[in-house]
Amino acid sequence: MSALLWPKSTTNLASYRLALRRLSTANSLSSSHRFIPSHRDDIEDVEDYHLGGLHPISLGDTFSQKRYKVLHKLGCGGSSTTWLARNPNGQLISLKVMRADVSSKPFDKIPEIDISGKLSEYIRRTNAPARANIQVLDDHFTVSGPNGTHLCLVTPLAGPSIVSVLHGRICYGRIEGSVRFRKDIARKISNQIARGLALMHSAGVVHGDLTSSNILFKIKPHVAMWRDEEVALHFGKPKTEKVLTVDESSPAPHAPLRLVAPVDDSALPLSIFQPDDILITDFGQSFSITHPPADYTPATVMHYLSPEAYFDGKIGPASDIWSLACLLFEIRAGYPLFGDFFGSFDAVLANMVDTLGQFPEPWWSAFESRHLFFDEEGRRKPRLGEDIGDTSIQGKLERIGVNDSRPPRGGNGPIMEPLRKKMDGQEIRLFTDLLEKMLRFNAEERPTIDEVISHPWFAFD
Repeated sequence: MSALLWPKSTTNLASYRLALRRLSTANSLSSSHRFIPSHRDDIEDVEDYHLGGLHPISLGDTFSQKRYKVLHKLGCGGSSTTWLARNPNGQLISLKVMRADVSSKPFDKIPEIDISGKLSEYIRRTNAPARANIQVLDDHFTVSGPNGTHLCLVTPLAGPSIVSVLHGRICYGRIEGSVRFRKDIARKISNQIARGLALMHSAGVVHGDLTSSNILFKIKPHVAMWRDEEVALHFGKPKTEKVLTVDESSPAPHAPLRLVAPVDDSALPLSIFQPDDILITDFGQSFSITHPPADYTPATVMHYLSPEAYFDGKIGPASDIWSLACLLFEIRAGYPLFGDFFGSFDAVLANMVDTLGQFPEPWWSAFESRHLFFDEEGRRKPRLGEDIGDTSIQGKLERIGVNDSRPPRGGNGPIMEPLRKKMDGQEIRLFTDLLEKMLRFNAEERPTIDEVISHPWFAFD
């Protein structure tokens, strides 16, 4: 449910990259790899279980003097695994266990702890209404194991991410689609995200990684109190596979005996979460506005990354505004604003130029592959059989609903827009105006988050 990775399928880019990695692994198993790779594409790389790496966890394990018991897996990433667990009060929670090599910093240098603490303190002082849309930590502690000491982060259980609900296990690179939220729901959750971001900026915090995978729907209160049998009924019985080593030795103690596949949160029934109530989560890239990172390295998905972050390594509140614009478009349209099937940096940059115009210098010259897409005046080079149509923001909004077809999962559901429903002309004008202001190349010309919230698009009915 807490979606840490963009959902995958056998046809998407993540699977393609995983297949290449496994092919590489197979070609060098005898020399540099200890484990035989998993056949699944939704499981962590088993080679990450080593000294300084991931902590080996099995179903039924307990943490923090047996206060938390692991029931299922929620997700995984390069730096952590996340588990469905039960706390001492019997409530279901999310337990994120970090790699040892990223857990060694002082707590005030770890954003997940430091920023969560700053936000919690600000919320206590101000009692801001948007506090309900910010997911802060309930608890944190460390656990020692064969691979080192690992930071553990506890948060209330949340529902699926926006990207899971919109895309499920459909191809990552979908650049147009038939699944989008109803207009009223899209605007309500957009408003909550914007107000949550306003709270963060007022607290002196830049999110730094505002994407559709880091916006989660809230679960209904009774779900947190489900018994184990209800968890199994709704989340499914955990699927596991044996960990195999190249030399047929035991994977223990550095790796678990079995890998666990995460819950498919895109398949969870609508009845267990609140489709118009969201949480902003994941502060791993967040920082204080007054203390921006000196050695910033972009970690945000390219579709949401501002040009100043990509080209200059600079990030601030205005970068959040850029990411928010991309997120608002995706919520309303059902697919990324700067989408590309393969999601390569160059193709996404070209999509930005198609949509917003030629980059100013020195960015234009720094876009080294520009000659593959454009002439030196920024005009698209024609390609055989290619008709990209009107690629402006307004043109993209006018095209929403035009190419709809029955989604692979069947039906849109009650929270989704009916097929082939186009946007109202007045909404297109308002939304175009908002997005164009938020996506100005000059970060200083972008509106503040308070100016964004006051835009008439949020009140349009």
